[in-house]
Amino acid sequence: MVELNSINWVEWFGYCASLVVLISLTMSSIIKLRLINFIGCLLFAAFAYFINSWPTMIMNLGIAVINVYFLYKIYATKEEFKIVSTSIDSEYLRHFIGNNEVEITKQVSVQQLYQANRVFYMLRNDSIAGLLVGDLNEDGCFEIYLDYVVPKYRDYKLGTYYFKTNQHFLQKRGVKVLKAVANHYMHRNYLIKMGFIADNSKELHFLKRLQA
Repeated sequence: MVELNSINWVEWFGYCASLVVLISLTMSSIIKLRLINFIGCLLFAAFAYFINSWPTMIMNLGIAVINVYFLYKIYATKEEFKIVSTSIDSEYLRHFIGNNEVEITKQVSVQQLYQANRVFYMLRNDSIAGLLVGDLNEDGCFEIYLDYVVPKYRDYKLGTYYFKTNQHFLQKRGVKVLKAVANHYMHRNYLIKMGFIADNSKELHFLKRLQA
């Protein structure tokens, strides 16, 4: 009876390890894919150890090492970031919004987007990685309608670069204060991570003053 229970436990452990590896392959972010796959490989290596399958254990440990190597390369590689202004009636902007409309409209309606007076492409290594859209008033308050990053660049590097470590990119364009509305807990967590604080006068509103 003890042996049967032990076998069942090991089998379930193997199923869980397989599930983690499977989940990793559904990630659109390469960082999440590598990280979750790394965890799954370690779990699967442990499962292989339990069943005395040494080739399987060695293979999964090898894949785990490969994941660590590529994660290191991602974080160690020096990247270039730029922010480029565009007009609200740009043909390419309409194309970009159309291609990403399903995700974009989770933050803001397309109709409201086209009422904005400032549009910025956020570039990463000369590729368009995101879109920042909103209204900038005379006092330098930039109300963000949309802060969108394409899936493969969702590793917080864009937000960290523009909102935290290199605020001068926005300051040169007259921005002194950033304001945003977060209707989803993931967006709220993102804003807090980027240094925004809750605006006590308005529910779900967040703001961030750029450093002088």
